[in-house]
Amino acid sequence: MSRIVFFLLPLFVSSPSLAQLNCDIGSLPELPDVRWTSLEEVANPVPHCKAAGIIGPEIRFELLLPEDWNGKFVMGGGGGFVGSVQNSSLAYGSLAAGYATVGTDTGHQAGGIDGSWALNNLERLGNFGHQAVHRTAVTAKSVIRDYYDADIEQNYFVGCSRGGGQALMEAQRYPDDFDGIVAGAPAYSWSGLSALGIQIQQAMFPDSSNLSAAIISPAEQALLEGMILSSCDAQDGIEDGILNDPRQCGFSISELPSCSAGDTDECFTDAERAAISKVYSGPTDSRGRPLFYGYPFGGESDNGGWTSWLSGGVQSSTRNNGAQAIPNASFGFSTGIMKNMVFHDANWDFSSYRFDNFDEEVAVMSATLNATNPDLSAYRDNGGKLLIYHGWSDAALTALGSIGYYDQVLDKDPTAREDVQLYMMPGVLHCAGGKGPSKVNFLEVIDQWVASGDAPDELVASYPPGSQRTGTRPLCVYPQIAEYDGSGDSFDASNFSCVNPQ
Repeated sequence: MSRIVFFLLPLFVSSPSLAQLNCDIGSLPELPDVRWTSLEEVANPVPHCKAAGIIGPEIRFELLLPEDWNGKFVMGGGGGFVGSVQNSSLAYGSLAAGYATVGTDTGHQAGGIDGSWALNNLERLGNFGHQAVHRTAVTAKSVIRDYYDADIEQNYFVGCSRGGGQALMEAQRYPDDFDGIVAGAPAYSWSGLSALGIQIQQAMFPDSSNLSAAIISPAEQALLEGMILSSCDAQDGIEDGILNDPRQCGFSISELPSCSAGDTDECFTDAERAAISKVYSGPTDSRGRPLFYGYPFGGESDNGGWTSWLSGGVQSSTRNNGAQAIPNASFGFSTGIMKNMVFHDANWDFSSYRFDNFDEEVAVMSATLNATNPDLSAYRDNGGKLLIYHGWSDAALTALGSIGYYDQVLDKDPTAREDVQLYMMPGVLHCAGGKGPSKVNFLEVIDQWVASGDAPDELVASYPPGSQRTGTRPLCVYPQIAEYDGSGDSFDASNFSCVNPQ
């Protein structure tokens, strides 16, 4: 099949007069356990009705109903702990393209890194874990059919980060909800996420009473990344700061220069080496048993890399976890999970936790939040298609986790690759950004896949507007990688081929 190029541009449709819209709240159907709070006419980006409502006690949602409907429905996922109505499909121009589309706050209102809403509240935990997305999807589809007096042709879900985890949860737990699902950088294992985060934070902040600066400074991150790139960047035939597949890099932490006296930004102490090793090696329990994946090499010093997610410090951080300043996002998420979703103890201390009974202690939370089931047979039996993507340089959620889940899916059923595809994005950070191109309209991709039944052999990614780089690179179906042909512009996708790694 030929290479498919998708650019993140809205598809403009005709714009009828707002007078043609039936934005009367009385026109909305009465549904069990649903309260309508508002219905308003909105002109941009196309004329549509914006319906807001509440499902049950507190699952808020907003449903956008375009006048020029394309006959399809897409739900957009949220990020972090959500806490406000979010709809990531809008970034792909869903409304302008004529989709009826919906988003939800997943049943609580709070900041995206504030997990205190879940303290001693199992109903909210269940809503956040899976019920809010499912109930919102069912509600939205019922309203759409009533509003347009027509059946929906296709139902889609697109999300990244928490939205990617929501996507996998839908495919696993509610296989009838959507025909096509896009799961970007999925936060699918909340037990793994918390274990990885807590152990990295213990290494980054050995003195838990002082969160002002991590043990690894930004200068040391730059030195580390520079040495990794010096060792491995040219392996793919191009020196561009991008590792095509970081697992092929043989760099060892032992190669880092040691500090002979004192701590400087040009060498590493034993404690600093240990902190770096913990990032790459992943968490273990008190008996040394692996609990989750570590991070691959890449993006250590990028804006949006380690300082934002793994190291940093309160002095350099602009993030705030409720009323408490936090040094980085991983600190907020991992401690928030353990305090509010596992132990239900606002005073729980991350520094002294030793993972002696980790599996047992996270069991209730994991049963509700984890989307780790590799059995996608029910979803596939319904004709569902699942596209997973992940940036190799993602410092928020390890790319190795997505590969691990995908491998488990194929181990369960090798034929799953007919309906489930994974795309790794070299040099890309969390969901977007970084040294590699990250702009792909995944909504168009999944729509064409579902409509045609033919999975794309490869995609083409470009750089978002405002990036320091321009050009395109192919994204290959995992495990293939993009190999440079050896001549021509190295930021022109036509000069690459997707090949199996050697």
